Amino acid sequence: MDKHNKPLLSDEFLDALEEEINQLYGGCMENQDTEPNKDGL
Repeated sequence: MDKHNKPLLSDEFLDALEEEINQLYGGCMENQDTEPNKDGL
């Protein structure tokens, strides 16, 4: 039996979702982490 794993969400869908979230919530979240986490990092 030939088994092919197909991803649940395509890269195109995830790219579109990322763009929409960035528009709704103000862009990239990488540099917006202003509070340290539990470990103080």
